[in-house]
Amino acid sequence: MKNYESEEVNSMEWEVITMTEQEEDLIYRMYHLIGDRWALIAGRIPGRKAEEIERFWIMKHGESTSQTKRDLKHEQKEKYNK
Repeated sequence: MKNYESEEVNSMEWEVITMTEQEEDLIYRMYHLIGDRWALIAGRIPGRKAEEIERFWIMKHGESTSQTKRDLKHEQKEKYNK
């Protein structure tokens, strides 16, 4: 019986994902509209998968993503509480 270890992927091991300027712009705009719903974003870019979009975002924006997400949620709460 083999002992399988968790195959957690380190972001340092990821291949660089290149996007066209148009793809990058669309990802940025959609992220700010709908958040980290990678499958929906990938559905708008032919030939791209959700995992690919998410890895690209993490590699490009890193930890700032979490802060941006919190800021967006805060803005939405304030907007609907008025």
